[in-house]
Amino acid sequence: MRTVVFDVGETLVDETRLWAGWAAYLGVPEFTLYGVLGGLAARGEDHLAFLDLVRPGALFGEELAGKDRRGFGWALDASDLYPDALECLLALRADGWRIVVGGNQPASFQQLVEALSLPVDLVVSSGGLGVAKPDPGFFEAAAAAAGVGVADCVHVGDRVDNDIVAARAAGMTPVHVRRGPWGILHADDPAIDHQVRSLSELPALLRTLR
Repeated sequence: MRTVVFDVGETLVDETRLWAGWAAYLGVPEFTLYGVLGGLAARGEDHLAFLDLVRPGALFGEELAGKDRRGFGWALDASDLYPDALECLLALRADGWRIVVGGNQPASFQQLVEALSLPVDLVVSSGGLGVAKPDPGFFEAAAAAAGVGVADCVHVGDRVDNDIVAARAAGMTPVHVRRGPWGILHADDPAIDHQVRSLSELPALLRTLR
């Protein structure tokens, strides 16, 4: 194994500002929205169902555009990175790993990640690849974009469904990060073989896996 594929949200990036913007736009307390998201995570449901629960009948695309028009858009910047993210990426690069970053985001969000100028080799997205997790095609396309096979890759993410089970089914070796709503709620899932509490633990774990 020589390549690490990182999920974005709640793995490298703290999404608090993203969800705070949604709460402000929808006119609900942040605590309410976080509770709804936690409930969806606990039930294993699609997190995008939050919108229909809070605003029944709303269409996600229309509400997303409306949120941006009203000034509640999320302009990702370096302050949104988890404190251990950059140090981890630098350590992995020093260890000789090829690093790919990519998740279930539109191609426009991929450009925001690229603008952070992280010490990575490649940034991909479901929008750019044309396929989203948990479809095995996402992992196959991410590996192909990096010029490697899926068996050459470790996948790091917080969600058991999208990141652990799906990556393993596609042929990658998955590592679970125990943070974020999904990461904490599903931390004891028997599908998890390798887990870290923070990215600061990842370089040492990957040395043992390699």
